[in-house]
Parts: sequence; structure tokens; C-alpha cells
Amino acid sequence: MGIKVSNLTKNYGSEVVLDDLDLNVPDNSFTSIVAPTGAGKTTLLRLMAGVEKPTSGKIFYDGEDVTDVSVQKRKISMVYQQFINYPSLSIYENIASPLRVSEEEFTEDEIDSKIHDVAELLNIEDLLDHLPEEASGGEKQRTAIARALIKNPRFIFLDEPLANLDYKLREELRGQFQLIFQEEKSTFIYATPAPEDALSMSTHIGFLHNEDILQFGESEDVYYHPDYVEVGSYLNEPPMNVLSSELIMEGDSYYFQVSEDLTFETFDLDKLETGKDYLLGVRPQAVEIGEVEGATTFHTVVSFNEIVGSSTTLHTEHKGQEIIIFVPEPKRRPEGEKLAISIDPAELYVFEERTGKIVTQGVKTTLGEKK
Repeated sequence: MGIKVSNLTKNYGSEVVLDDLDLNVPDNSFTSIVAPTGAGKTTLLRLMAGVEKPTSGKIFYDGEDVTDVSVQKRKISMVYQQFINYPSLSIYENIASPLRVSEEEFTEDEIDSKIHDVAELLNIEDLLDHLPEEASGGEKQRTAIARALIKNPRFIFLDEPLANLDYKLREELRGQFQLIFQEEKSTFIYATPAPEDALSMSTHIGFLHNEDILQFGESEDVYYHPDYVEVGSYLNEPPMNVLSSELIMEGDSYYFQVSEDLTFETFDLDKLETGKDYLLGVRPQAVEIGEVEGATTFHTVVSFNEIVGSSTTLHTEHKGQEIIIFVPEPKRRPEGEKLAISIDPAELYVFEERTGKIVTQGVKTTLGEKK
């Protein structure tokens, strides 16, 4: 049945961190809670795990109210952002430690077998006789993950476990997590500010915003069908472009006007109102350099380049509005260059400016039907 969170509120004095939050984490899912730093992800995980108590609200595991059940009596594990290991114990004994204090009695042979199984899964078998200080950052985190997995927890809570690792290690461990999820019969709840982590690993995503879950669903559905501009913008790397516009009627023609030099054809006109302000979202991956048949072509000015690995995030400006372009190669363009770019209206998401709520989206932004 998974985890159900009902009307959850958490205050620290006068500060409201979570407010009347509802969430249903499906059984055997890999659910990511995504939000910027400081939005309350860690607090939500700690409440769900029982490390902290809510100000009000209820938490259910498989239909059972566990709100007042101590964390020690819950069949859970937690992995933190910091590499939390016992420095005086070998990696073997670090992994063994939950079994040695378990109410369930294990023989030495059983403990040894479990340690080698989980160490093999995490590629740290050759390090078992080492101390944690002799291991790299990635190996230390693998040790912490192994310790969390060895007692076969019902739920595994992961609080930004990749945050302190470099880019290559993050990529490697993301793949490792997918393998672990396939191997283990646990439900994973993962907190991260990184959309690439959530999108690469998760079966489900919950976007935390303004003390509540703004949208929750299967990962592809949340990505391709964002309910709010905040979701669409954040769950993309680089962030989705968001352009202010107005719906204009001229004779029998309707169009979105971004500037005097930039307009887009409308679609789903029955959902729109003339004279109303809208936000047009377009992913940087959908912005093309040069003229493209069937697309709207206009000019921007290059502001600066960000080369990340083998790709470039190109920042440009059109009439005071930023437009980011994803270039799948490390190619730098001169700052101040006038650049012709094209956007297909079918790649647009249309949000109401006042509420940020989705109004409609183009045919190319849709993956199947909205659920």
C-alpha cells in the first residue's frame, strides 16, 4: 500500500515549513521529492521516517497509523547527504552493525553472506577490510547505502545522498540506484534539488512548493504534463524558458504577442481569452538556431555561454526576456552576437500568468494523453 501522508503540518515556532500537506507514495515505487534547497524536503523525509514529529497530521505505513510510533520500531532505513559511517569500524563492520543490534538474531554465517551480497551489489567487496577514512567519497556513500539496505527495510529514505559527490560519481551512483531498486523489494523515497537525479531514477515525482506538494505523479507524466509553470520550469535542465505574452485578436486572427517583433500562432483557442496575459514555456532543447520550416524565427543577442561537459547552455536575450538554448556540443558563441533562432509553436506550454496554472500545450510537448 505504501505511505500515506494526510494533512501534514510542521512548524518551528512561527515558521511554517509544511502546511496541510497530502501525499501518497505508491508501494514498490522510487519516489523523488523535488524542490530547491530550503523548501522543506528534508523535513518531510524526517517526518515520514519518524525522526521528527509533525505539528499536526497523520502518517500511515501500509494503512497503519504510525504517526506516534518511534523510528526504532519502524522497518526503515535512512541515508543522509553526509557520509555517516563509524570511523573506528571496518567497512565490513559498518555494514554489519544494523544486524548486530537487530532484535532478530542472525548467525555469523548469515551476517557474512548478507554483507558480501550487498557489497557485491554496490561494488565495494574489495574494501570490506578497510576503514572508512581509507575510502573515497563515493565509496563512503556506498558503504552508508549498503548499511541501509542490509536489514531489508520496508521503506528507504534518501536525503540528497549524491549531493557531496562529483559529477562522474553522481552519474555512476544514479545508475547504481536504478540497479538497487530493481534488485530490492523496498519502497524508496528520495529527496533532491537536482531534476536530473529525479528524472533519471524515479518512477514517481512529487514537486514541493510553498509548503505543499504542488504536483505528484508518474515521472514522465509530471515532466511532459506540468500542471504549473513552477513544475515545468524546475523539472528541466537547463530550466524551461518562460516568456510573458498577451493574447491578441486582430480581425479574425489570434496570436500570442511576446514583443512587437515576436508573435506565435495560437492553438486550443477555446481555452484562451483575448486581452489576457499568458506565460509561454518552451524547453531549451526545443529552441533551434537558424531558420526552421514551420517554426517562428526571430533574433536574440548572446549574453553568455556555459559549457558543461560535452554540451553548451547558451544564454540569449530578446527585448528584455531571457531565452536559453541547449546546444548538444561544446561550442562557444561571441557575447553580443545577433542570433536567429526558431521556436515551433507546437513546442509551447501555455500557463495563466496570474496563477501559473497550465492552460494548454502544443502537440509536440505531449507524450500520450494526460492521465
